[in-house]
Amino acid sequence: MLIGEYDKPIIDHIGKETDKALENRDVMKVFYSILKDAAPHLKLVFVTGVSKFSRVSIFSDLNNLTDLTTDQHFGGICGISEEELESYFTKEVD
Repeated sequence: MLIGEYDKPIIDHIGKETDKALENRDVMKVFYSILKDAAPHLKLVFVTGVSKFSRVSIFSDLNNLTDLTTDQHFGGICGISEEELESYFTKEVD
């Protein structure tokens, strides 16, 4: 299972509509607890996002996640190399 931009429902409302962000967090928490119950039927779950929420506890029921964020073994398939960064993005000019 691939879940892309898991954090978007929260990020879209942070600082603007806090109640909506909290509501979305609660919905996501329920969704991820269902995923835990389905674990025997799932071989691989890959979750992507731009933020790492540690205080919202949406993953508290998924206690068997492995964070690949800084694991060099996976950088080639789910990261960006320094060469790619320099090739696709220009340096910021003041």
